[in-house]
Amino acid sequence: MPQPQGGSLDQEHRQRRGQSRPRALYRRGLHEARQGFALGTFGAGNVGASVTKLIGPLLIAAVPAGAMGGLIPGGWRFVPVLYTGALVIMAAAVWFLTPRPDRTPGSGRTLASMLQPLSNVRIWRFGLYYVVVFGAYVALSLWLPNYYKNVYGLSLGKASLLTAFFIFPASLLRPVGGWLSDKLGPRPVTYAVFAAMLLACAPLAFARSAGFNVSLGLFVALIEVLGIGMGIGKASVYKYIPEYFPNDVGAVGGLVGTLGALGGFFLPLTFGYLDTSSGRPESCFWMMFALILTCLVWLHAVVTDIHRKTRRESVAVGRQPVAG
Repeated sequence: MPQPQGGSLDQEHRQRRGQSRPRALYRRGLHEARQGFALGTFGAGNVGASVTKLIGPLLIAAVPAGAMGGLIPGGWRFVPVLYTGALVIMAAAVWFLTPRPDRTPGSGRTLASMLQPLSNVRIWRFGLYYVVVFGAYVALSLWLPNYYKNVYGLSLGKASLLTAFFIFPASLLRPVGGWLSDKLGPRPVTYAVFAAMLLACAPLAFARSAGFNVSLGLFVALIEVLGIGMGIGKASVYKYIPEYFPNDVGAVGGLVGTLGALGGFFLPLTFGYLDTSSGRPESCFWMMFALILTCLVWLHAVVTDIHRKTRRESVAVGRQPVAG
C-alpha cells in the first residue's frame, strides 16, 4: 500500500476506495487491481532502444546505397526511412483499432485545476524516484558502450551487445514490476528496488578506491542487477500515480515522466564532468549511488513518519471514552 502523508493507513485505504477511479483507465474497463500491470506493459516499449542498438548497425551495413535503382536510400539513410514507415503503420493501427469514443477526462476542467496537484511535494518525490529508475536507465544506455571500450578494452560491437543486455531487462521487466506492484503495493516493491540497486552500485562506485578491481564478469552482473531494478522500479513508481491522483493521471504522469527524461539528459553531462575532473571512470557510479541513496532515505523517512502517525492515532483512539 502506498504511503499517505497524514492519517492512518486504514483511513487512507478507506478514503482511496471511495474516490473515483482513474478515468482514463477505469472507463475503458481496466480493473484497478491490474493498473500496475497495464502501465508496466505500456512502458515496456522502452525495449525499442535495445532493438535499435542491435539492428541499426546491421541495417546500415546490409542495405547498399542506391538500392532498387535509388528508390531506397542505403547506409544510415535507410534507418529513418524504415522508422517513418513504422510510424505510418502505427498511426493507422491507432486510428482503426483503438476504442471509440475517445475518452477526454480533462474536458470541462480549467488548466489551473488540472495543474493544481503539481504543488504537492509528493509528486516531485515520485519524479526523483523516476530519475533513478528511468533517467539513469537512459543515461547508462548512452554511457556504457564507451565505458566498456575505455575500461575493459572491448570493441564497439561487443560493448554495444553488452549494453543491450542491460537495456532488455530494464525494459521488458516493467510488466513484471507492474504485476508485483498490483500484488504487493508499490511501496514494498520500490523499497526492494532501491535497496538492491544500492547494493549493486556500491562496488561499482567504491571497489577501485578500496583497492579491488571489478572484473568484466562481475561488472556485467552488477549492471544487470541495476537494469532489473530499473525495469521493475519504473512500473512501481508509476503505480503510485493512479492511486494517489486518480483524477489527474495525465498531468501528474506527464510531470513525473518529464523529470525522469530530464534526468536522462543531465546525467550523461554529469558523468562526463565527473570523469574529466576526477580522472576516474567509475565516478559515474558515485552519482548513481548518491541518487539511489537519497531516494531510499527519503522513502524510508516518509514511511517512518506514516507509522509514527499511525501509532499516535491508535493511542488517541484507545483513550477515547466508550459511549453508552
